[in-house]
Amino acid sequence: MYPNIATYITKTGDSQANIARQLKIEQAHLSRIVAGLIVPRPELAFRLAAYCKVPLESFTLDYLAHQDEAAS
Repeated sequence: MYPNIATYITKTGDSQANIARQLKIEQAHLSRIVAGLIVPRPELAFRLAAYCKVPLESFTLDYLAHQDEAAS
């Protein structure tokens, strides 16, 4: 299991474009999730977590980390 999608991409060499294509979502939407700008809706969060082998809470943690950075 990986801590988040960014780590999954780095360790596996998979790409945002491929993940988006496999899950039938826009790459730009995935990019915002990976950057912690948004939290995916539950159905997508489950699919992403399963595909990328990440914990569900990683999406919220990445979002909160981004919010903390923006507030600093």
